[in-house]
Amino acid sequence: MQTGVQLALFLTLTIAAVYGETGFFLNTRRVQENAQPIEAEVEALVRSSFYAADPTVVTIPRWLGNISSPEIPAVVSARLQQQDSNIISVDLSEANDETEIIDSVASLVIVLHNQFDMPLDRILVVGFAEGAHLAGGVAAKVQQDLGRQLSQITALDPSSGAELDHKLSQADAEFVEVVHTNAGGEGTWERLGHVDYYPNGGQTQPGCTTDSCSHERAFELLAEMWSPENDFVSARCGSVETLSASSCRWSTHKMGQKQEEEQPASGIYFLETRQSSPFSRGAYFISFL
Repeated sequence: MQTGVQLALFLTLTIAAVYGETGFFLNTRRVQENAQPIEAEVEALVRSSFYAADPTVVTIPRWLGNISSPEIPAVVSARLQQQDSNIISVDLSEANDETEIIDSVASLVIVLHNQFDMPLDRILVVGFAEGAHLAGGVAAKVQQDLGRQLSQITALDPSSGAELDHKLSQADAEFVEVVHTNAGGEGTWERLGHVDYYPNGGQTQPGCTTDSCSHERAFELLAEMWSPENDFVSARCGSVETLSASSCRWSTHKMGQKQEEEQPASGIYFLETRQSSPFSRGAYFISFL
């Protein structure tokens, strides 16, 4: 009997060592600099700076990314500049099993909803690269377990998703917005959301000479997307083959903008940006059309 228990314990530890575990860190305006490690359980959240009255952003990095990956501080800074929020960053540095990652993050979301009465429309999931597809998987798991959808996913230059079982889609949340900045490189051309934005054509970004630079531009745009001064005026296009200032129909819609009760028209959007902050160019081209 003792041998059986020892064997079970050995197998459990072996599985944990092989697959690792998903970690969580919390930032709020009270702890902006030094993120607090937390767990997906009530007691850990109560003892942290988590405040259930504030909205929550769950941010998922690239594959094997951690809280030092540049997309994480970019999301934390962009959000906390604008409003009080709980920013829960997912640490994937020790996690390499897609199902474990999705289940762990979904469990956290469900704890927030069930134990802290946090409405699902107060929880935003942001994913970068492979993290965008993981965000979709989390939302799908939440819907499966709760019977309700998350309100929104913001996907930042998703990878192709070929290496993952779950691929981000419109079905994952009530509103899925996607920003493509290195399509055909580290990102994908494929339309994945209700709205897909292709800044500067979606492939190469101003001032960038490498795929990595264009890929990471996606999260560098986030601060202006979430700002009240957002001036990412966008044009709606018929297809990714017609992404240009002259071929698309300009609108008053701005990338990243979503009204409380109304989401932008579904489709593909083009816009132009500068090579450094402030990135937005506003209605620069509209007067020439």
